[in-house]
Amino acid sequence: MEIVYINANGERLILRQARPFFLTRAEGLGRTRQTISTFKAPEQDGAFYIASTLDMRNITLEGTLAARNTEEAYTLRARFLRILSPKSQGTLICRGKRIACVVEEAGFITAMRERAPSFFISLLCPSPFFEALDEIRAELAAWMPAFLFALEIPSEGMEMGYRQPSQIMTLDNIGDVACGCRIVFRALGEVRDPDITDMTTGKFLRVNKTLMPGEEIHVHTRFAGKRVLSVDEQNEVNAFSSLDTGSTFLQLTPGRNTLRYGAAENMDLLEVSVFHRPLYAGV
Repeated sequence: MEIVYINANGERLILRQARPFFLTRAEGLGRTRQTISTFKAPEQDGAFYIASTLDMRNITLEGTLAARNTEEAYTLRARFLRILSPKSQGTLICRGKRIACVVEEAGFITAMRERAPSFFISLLCPSPFFEALDEIRAELAAWMPAFLFALEIPSEGMEMGYRQPSQIMTLDNIGDVACGCRIVFRALGEVRDPDITDMTTGKFLRVNKTLMPGEEIHVHTRFAGKRVLSVDEQNEVNAFSSLDTGSTFLQLTPGRNTLRYGAAENMDLLEVSVFHRPLYAGV
């Protein structure tokens, strides 16, 4: 197993079954605790289940610093302590997934005079979920290419691309739990009031705004990261006020999601993309 910690400055510490930072134990990667809320009525046997929430994830790592000599050991020790500075934030990467974390404790258990001092790392993860390293992109409305290279154009001309014929598209969330996403409305011409609807729940998200040619609206629906931005070639402007009051910040449930896009005017000039990172309960 290889685990990589990256601090806020981009410095990396690689832990694995090899020198110099030999990993011997990793806990908290595949286990989380939850808090269960219940209600108990007078004289009731048992209780009513209300809800449950996952607690922060605590990841602990143990290992041994394996240096060639004492001088190298002190150099590696200084690097270890600098990268894992207390209270600093960073990202842990394991098996192709990542999780944001805060250093709770990091240091050496045994004295440096020993040949191979042991180290201990404790990380707290405010969000208990691991997420995919790369965003997955789905095009709900786009122009598809209709040509290949080598390209030979006949005298009567040819069709270079075609519009996706359906307003409805299925999107698969391969993660373990529901996740937020980034919805991008892109105007090829003047488009009024673009929207997207979850066909299963009937919930929708609508932007009450006329988009100019080349303008994009980016809607971020992740928990604690909800934003609405108007983006063009020069500027990025807060457009939260243009969100329809009946809108819901759509979440992608595990499995198949069926989405439909639309607009009040000039829907054919609208492109819609959905980006998401699946969330996982462990690695």
